Amino acid sequence: MEAYEGPWIYDPMCWIGLTQGVLIWTLMTIYISPEIAWISFACGGLIGFFIWLTALGYRRIQVAKFTLYGIAINALLAVFSGWLAFG
Repeated sequence: MEAYEGPWIYDPMCWIGLTQGVLIWTLMTIYISPEIAWISFACGGLIGFFIWLTALGYRRIQVAKFTLYGIAINALLAVFSGWLAFG
């Protein structure tokens, strides 16, 4: 039996997967500094990885896909912070 896959915009799990890394990076940027926020990828990547595994376990392919997008966005933001810190 397959899980129901409606429009992603109405699925809160898609939004969590997509924005969790961005939120971690933003909070680190605000409360610590943009130069230190490159380490957010360690947190966002690990949390995203477990959200991805859970989504696959429940056959929520849409959530898994948007979680991978969120991890990629977090990686880009972390590279930007790393460039600020080490460049």
